[in-house]
Amino acid sequence: MDSLHLLRKLSVLLLLSAVLFGCVSLIRKGGEGLEPPAGFLNAKWGATVDGVKEAIRKDGNRWFQDSTDKSPRALYASGTYWDFSAIFSYLFTPRTRKLYRVDVTFSDLRAYEKAKGQLMRAFKDPAYTQAGVEHWSWDDKSLVILQKDPTTVQVSFSSGPFLIVNQKEEDGLR
Repeated sequence: MDSLHLLRKLSVLLLLSAVLFGCVSLIRKGGEGLEPPAGFLNAKWGATVDGVKEAIRKDGNRWFQDSTDKSPRALYASGTYWDFSAIFSYLFTPRTRKLYRVDVTFSDLRAYEKAKGQLMRAFKDPAYTQAGVEHWSWDDKSLVILQKDPTTVQVSFSSGPFLIVNQKEEDGLR
């Protein structure tokens, strides 16, 4: 009887240990082991201006100004993101006109906490923080930066590979 009772206790202990150790996850730095965003909503990094206009339409937003022919080579749209009204700035490389960055600007400061929560769920802890700035980065140089000032909240999403293309094309224009 005692050996049967001991065997049951050991079985329960072994089962509990397996469950508990199976739930343990490793602590990681921001962006480590995660994939950088492939684009922004329906717009993929490297998309053309026309491709981004179509993506904006699919997202249910509306583009209102195409300034891709002059610096800073941006397409501006308005709509809603994370339940807040926002202005979207889609930025393109100078020569090849490929999407490399999207800035989302909110005038409602409450968007900061919502954005921070969404980004922490998606990308874990930021690699860098200071008052009003959260910064996620990856080995391919992709970045997501969340920042707040007294009147706005802005989230910048950018592709490392296309940031490099943008820099090379900018250097070639000088």
